[in-house]
Amino acid sequence: MFRRSQLQAVETIDELRSKHLKKFTDVYTSDGERIGIAIRFVHRPIEEVNEAMRLYRSYLVLQSIVLGGTAFVPTVYIDNYDPANNRLTLAAAMNTLNEETWNREPDFVARGEGVYEELAE
Repeated sequence: MFRRSQLQAVETIDELRSKHLKKFTDVYTSDGERIGIAIRFVHRPIEEVNEAMRLYRSYLVLQSIVLGGTAFVPTVYIDNYDPANNRLTLAAAMNTLNEETWNREPDFVARGEGVYEELAE
């Protein structure tokens, strides 16, 4: 269960890279719901980052039927990546996902300012 008062990425981008997070990895909520597959990362320009305003630095781009297509999950919501089972678990339950707007393309991506980082296959 998610009990942190402030979100802190358990698996940082560097840790995910060192574990060789793969494209098409299954992504699950903290309560065990499969929500889609990982596609890539996209990074916001550093000068626009403001976590207090929920303008996060990096997002995991998912393909998700549950969320209606492409979804952008802030990487601070990534809890664990298990390379042996090719499973990534978020630090958010399904009800949290239903309250978020992660199925909308972030403004910096829509403006063409995102830096994409492809995941290995």
